[in-house]
Amino acid sequence: MGGRTVALDRDTIPATQIRSQGHVIWHDPAMGEAFDPRLFEPDWLARNGLVTGRSTGRNEALFLHVDGLDLVLRHYFRGGLVGRLNRDLFLRQPVARSRAMAEYALLSWMERQGLPVPHPVAARFTPVAGLTYRADIITRTLPGTRTLAAALAQGPLPAQDWAAIGSAIARMHGADVDHADLNCRNILLDDTGRIWLIDFDKSRHRADGPWKRANLERLKRSLLKEARLHPAVTWDAAGWQALLNGYAAPA
Repeated sequence: MGGRTVALDRDTIPATQIRSQGHVIWHDPAMGEAFDPRLFEPDWLARNGLVTGRSTGRNEALFLHVDGLDLVLRHYFRGGLVGRLNRDLFLRQPVARSRAMAEYALLSWMERQGLPVPHPVAARFTPVAGLTYRADIITRTLPGTRTLAAALAQGPLPAQDWAAIGSAIARMHGADVDHADLNCRNILLDDTGRIWLIDFDKSRHRADGPWKRANLERLKRSLLKEARLHPAVTWDAAGWQALLNGYAAPA
């Protein structure tokens, strides 16, 4: 199972590509020959005591501790009405354009620009009989973080945190990255007050346009929905204005 270096779309970001039991895998070249394709196999991970937890909901994920590293394994699921009939199969396309590889490439590029995103470890493309495939991605965890939704459930955020969130989104937009699902569960705050952005499935580079305002409006809708579903969640117009102020402030 030899690996080869592949060049990704933006600034020739490297990844090592291997093929294992029909799968195509890209992984961080720094892992070298130590990378184990079985890291994508939940049953094997569980049998070997490498699973430390799991998230729930449509974007369920496994939290892993492997060789001193804390990782997150996320399988790609379909959402909406389609997801009720087709849980995780996607129409076949070139490997480099598949869901996991595209997100791996984008995260790699964003990390190189100094943007607050998790480090991508590996991505897997699994062809399925016919014209479909399944996909998985592994990233490093972000220790000491909680989602914006969880933070708001514990009490109001200070204006400086709202401003920091706005600033992080502005930096992402300054790099012309359109987050396909910017919501209050894809924004994390860590113990030091730093903001992180996660889950870049279907996100992409785009020329400047109204999509940036649409990202912000999507986030606001998610906050309104969270407050409606969970009365403990607290936020107000002043907090949102502080976010907008942080977004508009010079970098």
